[in-house]
Amino acid sequence: MFKKILCPVDFSDTSIGAANNAIKFASEVKAELTFIHVLDIQTLQNIADLSGGGINDMDLLVEEEKPVLSKLKDEAEKKGVTVNTVLTRGEPVNIVLNKIKEGGFDLIIMGTHGKKGLTRLVLGSMAESIVRQSKIPVLLYHCTDKNC
Repeated sequence: MFKKILCPVDFSDTSIGAANNAIKFASEVKAELTFIHVLDIQTLQNIADLSGGGINDMDLLVEEEKPVLSKLKDEAEKKGVTVNTVLTRGEPVNIVLNKIKEGGFDLIIMGTHGKKGLTRLVLGSMAESIVRQSKIPVLLYHCTDKNC
């Protein structure tokens, strides 16, 4: 039934928990899994503006994110899952929704909430937006202190 799964990650505890569950699920149903991480340039700029700083080196941020995606990919491959990773920039909800359309995905697995504090305030609820706008099923993973 599910052949291609998309798993958006922001590297929060909840999204890593969702990613680990996506790996397990993909392994069980023999599905291909794609992890996607979107650097939200507008949010980063808003935070920088609020703190009086700036974002000067986006390439440095990209390089810092690559090892986390590589680790997820390695974990999936150890379980026999065919896995892809996408690291891109833009507005996360739009990027994920476009990726669904162009990639032929039939399931999204993601965390219910991501980063905390100011980042969460500026971002709003990506999960809620995806659930409302997605044309495919969305499986949400809720992180509690016991399972993160």
